[in-house]
Amino acid sequence: MPGQNGTCRFMKNYNLMRYKYILLFIFFVCGYNVSSQSKSSYSDYRFLEFRGHSGAHLYTGEELKDALESGYGAVEVKYGWQSSNPGGWQSMYLYPSYGIGWYSGFIGNPELLGKPGAFFGFIAFPLFYHHRHQIILEPALGLSYDLKPYNEESNAQNDAIGSRFNAYFNINIGAQYSLNREIDLLYGIDLTHFSNGRTYRPNSGLNMFGLNIGFRYHFNTRQRKADNSIFPETILDVRPVHKHFSPVEQVEEGRVLFYTAGGLVQNIEDKGTNKQYFAHTSMLEYQYQLNSKSAFTLGVDFFYDNSLVSNYTDKKHHFSGAHIGYDYIFWKLSIRMQAGTYLSEKGHDIKGSYFFRPALKFDINRRFFVQLGLKSQAGLKADWVEMGAGMRLW
Repeated sequence: MPGQNGTCRFMKNYNLMRYKYILLFIFFVCGYNVSSQSKSSYSDYRFLEFRGHSGAHLYTGEELKDALESGYGAVEVKYGWQSSNPGGWQSMYLYPSYGIGWYSGFIGNPELLGKPGAFFGFIAFPLFYHHRHQIILEPALGLSYDLKPYNEESNAQNDAIGSRFNAYFNINIGAQYSLNREIDLLYGIDLTHFSNGRTYRPNSGLNMFGLNIGFRYHFNTRQRKADNSIFPETILDVRPVHKHFSPVEQVEEGRVLFYTAGGLVQNIEDKGTNKQYFAHTSMLEYQYQLNSKSAFTLGVDFFYDNSLVSNYTDKKHHFSGAHIGYDYIFWKLSIRMQAGTYLSEKGHDIKGSYFFRPALKFDINRRFFVQLGLKSQAGLKADWVEMGAGMRLW
C-alpha cells in the first residue's frame, strides 16, 4: 500500500536521523569539554593511542556458534586530551583523559556478520597511581557501522543483529605504564557490546570479552611554536605534573526531576522489515546528591509500548513501575544506573519481574537536561532505547 510504504520510508529515515543525533551528542559532549579547556594552556597536553583487542564471544544463541567459535580481533585508534587544570573539576577525579576514537574489528564470519567499524567518545578515569603505573576505568560509547544484519533470504542464520547501524559500548579496566618521556604501555581486560536496543529484530546482540594491549604517545601542541621561537632548543613537558588533588565536595541536596522520552521498537515477527512501533517513558524521581560525585534516586515510572498491540489484544499497553538508582557525576554528565520493578501483575506478566536502565545524562543548565538510556525487560534483555529531555521541578 502506498501509505504503508511511506510510513516505512519515514521510519527508516527517522532511525538514520536518530543514530546521527546519538553520534552528534557524543561528539558534542567531547567537543564542548575540549573547547571549555581551550582558554587555558592545560589543553595543550595531547596523546595518540593505538590498541589491539582479542578474545572470545559471550554468545547465548544457537545459529552463530560455528561462525563465532574462533573469537574476535580488533584495532582502535584514539586521539585525546590529558586534563591537568588544578582549578577545574578534573582534579577531584585524579585528572582523567578523554577524546574520540575509531574501532575496526573482525568478529567472526564476515559473510554473516560483516566487518564492523565504530566512532566513539571515551573518558579514562584513573583509579590510583603507583610510581609509573596508573590503574584506569575507561567507558566508551559510540555508533557502529557495517555490521551485516539479518535478512530472510541472504542472511537468515544471523540471530544476533537486525540492523547495519548499532550502538557501540566498551568498558575497559586496565593500566598505563610509563616507559619513557613520551610513551606508555597500555594493557587491560574489556567488554565490547553491539546492539540496537530492539529498534530492529533480531537483537540478541554481540558481547565480546577479552584482553587488550597498546601504546600511547604523548605530545605538547605548543612544542611547534617553541621550535619556531628564538629559543628552538626549548623542550616542553609532554605530560602534566599533578600536584593538587581536590577533595570531594559535600553537597547534601535533594531535588525532584521529571523526565520524558520516546523510542521505536520492533517485534520478532516483523524482523527483516521496517515495521516499528512507538514506545514511551515518563518518570518522576527524587534525587539526593550526597557529594560532587555521587547521587541516589528513587522514582516512579510510566511506560507505554504500542508493540504489545499485536500479541496482547486483550490487555492495555501501558503500565507503571518504580525504581531506585545511583548517579556517578562529573562535569555536566552523569552515568546513571537504575533498577526497578513493575507495580501491576500485568507488567510482571508481559515484561518480567524487574528492569534496568543504564543511561547518560547531560545537564544543559541547572534546570534542563537531556538523557540517552536503555530500558531493559526481564532482567538484561533490551526493551527500548530512551531518548528524551527533562527538567528539575524544584
